[in-house]
Amino acid sequence: MIYFIIIMALVYAGSKLLSSKNEPDIWAGGLKLMEVTNDPMVAILKNNTFDASKIKEYSGEKTKLFEFRPKTFDQFIGQKEAKERALTIIKKAQQGMKAHFLISGMQGGGKTTYVEILGNTLGAKIIKRVGKQIDEVNLIEIINEINNSTEQYVMLFVDEIDTMDSKILKIFNPMIESFEIAGKKIKPFIFAGATINKHKLLAKNPDTLDRIGNQILFERYNAEEIKQILKQYNEQLYPTVSISLEVLDIIASNCKFNPRISISFLEDYIIEKDIKKVMQDHKIIQSGLTKKDIEILEVLLNSKRAMGANSLAMQVKLSEKEYITEFEPYLIEYNYINRVPSRIISEKGKQLLEVIK
Repeated sequence: MIYFIIIMALVYAGSKLLSSKNEPDIWAGGLKLMEVTNDPMVAILKNNTFDASKIKEYSGEKTKLFEFRPKTFDQFIGQKEAKERALTIIKKAQQGMKAHFLISGMQGGGKTTYVEILGNTLGAKIIKRVGKQIDEVNLIEIINEINNSTEQYVMLFVDEIDTMDSKILKIFNPMIESFEIAGKKIKPFIFAGATINKHKLLAKNPDTLDRIGNQILFERYNAEEIKQILKQYNEQLYPTVSISLEVLDIIASNCKFNPRISISFLEDYIIEKDIKKVMQDHKIIQSGLTKKDIEILEVLLNSKRAMGANSLAMQVKLSEKEYITEFEPYLIEYNYINRVPSRIISEKGKQLLEVIK
């Protein structure tokens, strides 16, 4: 009984501490350990710095190469228009003009590789960050790294730029427009951003987009381009493994024309030697659509009204973000779903369900 009383007292004390509006931070020995948010179940660690100097580096045999990334635009298959734009951006930088650019497109389409090739073609120092990682302190570190660089060209690449805090993103406006901040000069640099959610930037920071002169949309790949990507990947990493054209065709027509997904299928096939098993393992039903895609279409078929993203996602046991990021783009692009503006199943989607039945 006494143990139960002690436990309940601790739980009560903890809940009071977390819910207190007057004491938003928890301290220990003068060090702020965590910040309590409005959600009593969420506490954000403070002073959580990553000190790479304490890592003991692996000293065994040479690490095997586990992936192949194109090093030149000749090796970069597909995205013809985007590659032509890259050549223009490079020439602008060489002429001393502003050469900022933003790439938008699906996950796994090669946006990061594109940025790296462009930067390496210029011989630029590439500073990489993810949008949500950048705060005021990190921003100062970035500016100092740009100013202290000795390379002729410097590129600041922000991946998932749509996840950056709006206030921080607005600070970028004078940086990328006139290369200064708070009256202090910044060494001219190339700003590069990548996103799968350009609409979010348009909604909350259109003024930043206005300052980025080159906005590039990655198109979805076609089956022939996917097969070329797979052949090149196979030759670079697994030259002793022979892949039949039939297998390449099956992968190319069932990967939603996404290079990252197609490579995952290829590597599974190299291990399993059975393309049917690979398709079954990834729950492919038809034309790249998975079991979850079919569930989405069935929910819409049985709905009496158009559905919002969150409601639809809940019906198929997904988060709204998962649904919007991983499933909806392909279903809408290939006309299985219509937006009105909420979601309804299209005639093509209905016909597919009939065929599957």
